Parts: sequence; C-alpha cells; structure tokens
Amino acid sequence: MNARNQCINLKVDARQIRDTILCILDSTLLHRTVGKYNYNEGNKFSPGSIGIEEVTLTDIDLTYVRVNSPKLVENVQQQVHDYVNYLKLDDLPDGYTYGLSERASSSEKNDPLTTARLRLEFYQKKRRSWLTVSDECMPWEIWNIELDIVRAEDFTIMREEVGEKLGETVLNICSIINQPCYIPATPTIADLPLVFDDRFSDIQPYLFRLVYNKEQPQPTGFSGFKKLLQQTAYSLTA
Repeated sequence: MNARNQCINLKVDARQIRDTILCILDSTLLHRTVGKYNYNEGNKFSPGSIGIEEVTLTDIDLTYVRVNSPKLVENVQQQVHDYVNYLKLDDLPDGYTYGLSERASSSEKNDPLTTARLRLEFYQKKRRSWLTVSDECMPWEIWNIELDIVRAEDFTIMREEVGEKLGETVLNICSIINQPCYIPATPTIADLPLVFDDRFSDIQPYLFRLVYNKEQPQPTGFSGFKKLLQQTAYSLTA
C-alpha cells in the first residue's frame, strides 16, 4: 500500500514547540476520529457522535478546535510530552537566532538552533500469518512534521507570526483531508481493532502513532553486509 505523504514545515521558538505539535495533531485527529460504532446483528452498525471543544494556546496567538474526549486529549498530550523531553531542549546553545542579536552575523540570525522532526502515521493492521510473529502495520497516511527551532528576542512578535502560520497550516490540513483519498473500509466488529483504536469509551480514532526515533546511519563495506545478514536471519527466526 502506498501511503499518502504530507509535509508541514514551520519556524517556531523553543517555547512554542509543545503548542505547535499539539495543534497539528489535534487538528488532524479531529478529521480522523469517528463516534463509537454500535453493531447489531449482521455486522450492521450505527455510528455515534463526537463532541468538539475550543483550545486557546498558551504561547501562540491562536485558538483552534479539537475532539472533546478527555482520554484522547490525555493520550496525545502524553505523547507530545515524551517527544519534547526526547528533544532535550535544555541542551540547546544560548543566544538568539531569530529576529535579532547584535552579536550574530546576518547569516546566523536565520539559522535554526536545531530541527525537530516527527511523523504522524495513520495505519491499519493485517493479521499475522505463519510468517510473522505479530500483526503487520501498514501506514495509509503520513504527516511529516519539521520544526526549525529558534530563540526569538521579541517573543510577542513571534507569538503573532507563528499564530498566523499555524492558522494557515490548520486550514491546509482541513483542505487536504477533505480531498478524495484512501480511507480504510468500515470493518466488521471482529476486525474493528485492525482499523480503529477502540480503547476509548466515547470515540474511536483511526489507528495512529508518532514516529520520531533517530535513524541510525547504515554501515558500509563488509561489516555492513555482515550486519545485514544477521538482521535478516534474526527477522526470519524471531
């Protein structure tokens, strides 16, 4: 299956990373979440409804809408919390790189301190066979998020600028999702966990995950070929 890929790139202050990622994830999940399915005989179902709520960001001048589901909100916030900790922002160098520092050269002023990358993947599962030890996860939609992280001298201006750009991003997400595209077919009750995350009592989002582990460089030469054989042998015997 060829997953549809979308890219989001923004420049944000280090203090705005959490708000930015939450806004992007919540806005996307709003369109990738449905009410609980109530199945009856013959696998016929009636979908439930979802509630929505407004969220005003702390460090960005923007208010957006998300699914009103406390458990889903908690789940997403925890994942974002883990990702921000993974970034180790306290290790970033001191000094301003955006908007200005007198001691910075013109080329340094626009250089990000670092770039945060992560992917939001929507996927469906394929039941395991005698060749596999677990269900196979097949992404069908991927949102690649890339944030250039800076330190703004004038945070008030940065709040406004990022708010404007992030607002445009939310509208773009809505536009993209509303275009004709592949969505997994409605499953039978037995296959519901292969398409939806059914852990929540009030809603069911399509299966999703955040991916952000650093990719290790591929070894080269004989050692690389030997390692590849070892990995292949392990995958066949695991």
